[in-house]
This record gives sequence, C-alpha cells and structure tokens, in this order.
Amino acid sequence: MIFALCLILISSTVFTYGSTGVRAAESSKITISGNVSNIRVGDTFKLQINGEQFEDLFAVEVMLAYDAQALQVQDVKAGEAYDSFDAYQIDAAKGELYLPLARKQLQPNPQASVHLADVTFRALKDKGVEVQIRRIKAVGSERQTNQQGYKDLKGLTSEAGEAIVIQIAKQDGKAPDYSSGQTSSTSSSDKPAASAPTIIDGAKAILNEKDPMKAAEKLQALLSGLKSELSAVEKEALLQAAEATVAGLSVVPANKEGTGVDTVYVISAADLSQYDSLLQSIRASLHKWNIDSPQIDNAQLKAVMEYTLSGRDVNKLGVYRYNETSGTWDYVRGTVHQIDAGKFTVAAKQAGSYRIMEYSRPYTDTAGIYAEAKYAVEVLTAKHIVNGTSDTLFSPSKQVTRAEFSSMIVRALNLDLLDSADQAKSAYSDVGTEAWYSKDVAVLNKLAIINGFSDGTFRPNDPVTREQMVVIVMNALRSLELLPNSSGTAEKFTDDETISSWAKDSVNMARELKLVSGTGQNRFMPKQPTNRADTAVFIWKMLQQLN
Repeated sequence: MIFALCLILISSTVFTYGSTGVRAAESSKITISGNVSNIRVGDTFKLQINGEQFEDLFAVEVMLAYDAQALQVQDVKAGEAYDSFDAYQIDAAKGELYLPLARKQLQPNPQASVHLADVTFRALKDKGVEVQIRRIKAVGSERQTNQQGYKDLKGLTSEAGEAIVIQIAKQDGKAPDYSSGQTSSTSSSDKPAASAPTIIDGAKAILNEKDPMKAAEKLQALLSGLKSELSAVEKEALLQAAEATVAGLSVVPANKEGTGVDTVYVISAADLSQYDSLLQSIRASLHKWNIDSPQIDNAQLKAVMEYTLSGRDVNKLGVYRYNETSGTWDYVRGTVHQIDAGKFTVAAKQAGSYRIMEYSRPYTDTAGIYAEAKYAVEVLTAKHIVNGTSDTLFSPSKQVTRAEFSSMIVRALNLDLLDSADQAKSAYSDVGTEAWYSKDVAVLNKLAIINGFSDGTFRPNDPVTREQMVVIVMNALRSLELLPNSSGTAEKFTDDETISSWAKDSVNMARELKLVSGTGQNRFMPKQPTNRADTAVFIWKMLQQLN
C-alpha cells in the first residue's frame, strides 16, 4: 500500500533532477558504478545503482539511458533493502530503463548511502558508449499534506551522478556466443570455462559447509561463475549441493528470549528478508541453467521452536504470535508439532514474537458427557478447530450442520492454507459468497472433497449424517495422500446394507483405521445425524491417526 502511494505521488509529478520538496541532504545524488574495463562484444557486466548522502530515501524512480545498438539489458535486481516489485520497464528501442524502487520496511536509522539496484548489460557492438541517469524522482518516509489537500510523502531533491563510460572492444574475430550465459566482464576467449572437476569440487565444498549462509554464498559464487552448458554429472553435483543448501537456508533463526513456559522466540524482519532474498536468488540462478527440483521450488521459510512441557498437556499446546495492534497473542495455524522431539515447526511468514502456550477454555455443559468426548472437545478447542456456542457453553448434544462440519475439517487439516479458494465462485446455488462458511465450502469443492447434491445444492443447514461425515474426511485424507493401503479386513456393521453405495468404501476404511465404531448391536446407523460431542471424538481420532 505504501509503495502504491509512492507511485501515485511520483507519477503525479513530471520527472526532474530537482523536484519540488525539501532537500534530503547536501549533495544527495543517485550514482552509477561498476567495473567496466576489458569489455568485449558478447560479454555481460553489472552496474550498481546507489543513493548517496540521503537522510531518509524511502522510494525513488530512476530513468537510465543507454545506447540500444551497443547494449542490451539482461537482468535487473533490486538491492537487499529495496524492492522493484518487478515493475521496471525496458524500452529497448529508445535505450531506456525505467526503475521504481521502494524500501522494504521503515528503518529507525536509515543509511545515508544505500545500494538500490544492480543492472546487468550485454555488450552487442564494439564502440564507446555511456550509461547515464536521465531522470530522478525521490521521496522520504515522512508524511505531509500536498497542495491538493491529500496525504503524501515528502519529495526529496536529488542530483544525478556522472555517466559511466564503457569502451567495448571487438571479439578478436570470434563471433560472440550469446548462449553461454556469461556473467563476468572478461570474455570467454580470455578466461576458460570452469572444468568439470572445478564444479564438482565446488559442489562438494558446499555440501561440507555447515553454516547455511556460507553455503548459500558459495553456491551463488559457483553459479555466477558458470560460463558454458553443464554436463549431466555437473548438473547432478550442483543439484545435490543446491538441495542441501536450500534445506538449511529454509530454516530462519528464531532467537530465544527467557526460559521455561515464558520463553519467547523472536523472528527478526532482517533475517526473514535476507533468507528469502537468498532463496529467491538461488532459485533464479538454478532456473537459468535448467537445474530444477520440486524440493527447491517448493521450499518455504520456517522456524523451529522447542519447549519443555512443565506439567502442561502436550495436546493442548500451540504456537501464538503477539499482535502488536490488538495487544493479544494470536493462534498460529498450520504448525507441525513433533511431540517426541518437543518442538514446533512454524511457517516463517511474519516477523515478530512467538510463544508456545497451553490453551484451556472450560465449558459448563461438558461435565456430564463421556470422558473421551469431553477430552476431545477440550483438545479441539485448544487447537482452535471447534468453538463453543457461547463463551461458557459447548452444546455437546446439538446436531452439526453440513456447513459447520465443512469448516471444522478445513481448519483441522489446514486445507485453506494449502489451496485458497477465496476468489472462487460458489459451485452451489444455495451457498452465497457472503455466507460465513462459503470459503470453506469452496475449498472443499475445489479439492474434489465434496460434490453436493444432483440438483446443484449443498444444503448447508441440513444436519450432516454419519456416512456423509466419514466420506468427507476420507476424501480429504485421500486428496492429501494420507490414506494407507486398505487390507479390506474390517468387520462389517450389522446394518451394512443400509449404508449408501457411495459411502461403503469410506466407512469400511474408517472402521479399519479405528476412526468409527458401531453403536449398540454393532450398528453404524449411517443416516443418523451426528452431534457436536461425537463429531469432536471423530476429528480427534483422525488427528491422532495422522500423527
């Protein structure tokens, strides 16, 4: 939102070297630098865009001009502290690169000199050329009211640094190789490509590196030094090194503060940004050389948080993140709880403070239900899968509707975190997009876990029957590939013939997994609605089976 605000501000004013605003600091300027010696036709080289002598450079738009006949833009990458949001534009005909950049986060003490971006060019023609900054627009993070009466960011005056001059030499009669992927400023005729032993030895050194950050740096250096197509052996060595590096790089540090049940884990925004930037950079470099791996492409940042039980119920523990806006601890869904190891693994999507806490919410109407159901209700409440019907009541004998059960299963299996259907149009005529359960139903439909009825309805307010409940859960586990192979030896219920044909396989599997058992006289009673207490038992058994 802030970046969009910057763009609105910037686009509303014509580019100038000294735009209207308060001067940021004496001699504040945007400069270009880089090693441009010994450039030959076919070489690629990198220029760095920097901000110098700024007190608070929050966002900037830069227009670079270059000779389009002699130079070609190959890559644009924002500096570590800034982001281009992939909004840069290249006009190859005019030889212009429009580059908008915004700081990733507000800083209490902004740096006076900042690395804004790197631009990689390829030399196309032997001649003397220059790259210059043609236009600049910069703003600080301080807010003000503009002439139109709207809140705006304060403009900063900035000068353009000197143009950088490049003398491109011929390739000594040898045609340039544009497919080599060369990334240094030395031509391939001057510097031989890395040999197989060099690449393989480098990959081995990365595998032996214990520090994930150092391993990532070594991997990037090895990838950036590649000059030619790789052999199958080289690709395999690099792939193994990359997978090991990404596995280590995916674990973001969670700094521990305090001890015992009061332990707080802090994920810093700087660590989160740095690890994510390295991960994205490695992926891009690997894709460039057609080294692909689902393990690398699907890697997500995570943090590991250990705990001591200290008399708490292990099944009622969860990870909570401190919400600075509301002053409350919010439950974090989608964590992986390794009970034997005494730790949680959390998707590191937000910086902040985290705690592992036990949640308990007493209900006044569950004392009289059977012990298994009472405990299941307590555990699922602690896991924020089920809620009470009021602050003090659970209503254990109340029937569960199809809409309610759909939401319980989505939360229990975190299906919405795997496949969001927020924008999906409802597949059922009786499920409006404004309904509180519409997103959950849309997720289940998208994953082919539910189908609804032949008339195109879902009937959300109908009680969910025992056979419907079992089919939904078995479909969900099958969709997640969590169902074991069936032995087909489950004992039949005495009322097996009353189970619908579309539900029999699921009911038999659920019984084999000990998720359901018969009522009196070994009957399943498939068409009977289920109540909240029994539903809690069923879901808790499912979670135990998955664990």
